[in-house]
Amino acid sequence: MGERTASADAIVSAACRLLAELGSHEKLTLSAVAEAAQVSRPTLYRWFATRDDLLEAMSLRQENRFYEGLADALELERTPAGRLDAALSYLVTYLDETFGPASPVMEPGFTVRSLTASLPKQKVTWVRLVGDALARLPAVKAGELSVEQAAELFLRLAYSHYLIPSPEPEVLLQCMRSMAGLRARASATG
Repeated sequence: MGERTASADAIVSAACRLLAELGSHEKLTLSAVAEAAQVSRPTLYRWFATRDDLLEAMSLRQENRFYEGLADALELERTPAGRLDAALSYLVTYLDETFGPASPVMEPGFTVRSLTASLPKQKVTWVRLVGDALARLPAVKAGELSVEQAAELFLRLAYSHYLIPSPEPEVLLQCMRSMAGLRARASATG
């Protein structure tokens, strides 16, 4: 079983590297991925019968990277405000690295599909990890938004920044911190 997992992982890794070289999912072919992964085409097709199956696996890898990175960013934060600030900072950094102008994943159709598929899971994760901080937002305290709606609002705001790119992701982060009632920071945080 481990060998099979290693083969599938090697294929996904090769597909991600190849995508970075090609710059477009439309140019990504299963034959080219098999060659880049140094596996036979039958081996590739055993794990990924279609290009869409492979793209889905690539999206899943990005989702896992998001959740692992978010957990790491929150690990040392003890206060609700500190966790929310770390989560906002991680969200902007993650999206900038994953979907920003220099990213090979910037193909609009794929980006929109990936973000749409990720939103419900990311919202649940945000509520679980920073729901206590979101509950302190003025609009949530006033009953105008639920914690779930506040989580989704921050995610959608960050997503829109990458669908209509801006050269200043720090400005987005400062705006989201302000909306959350957090103090603006003088310099970017990682």
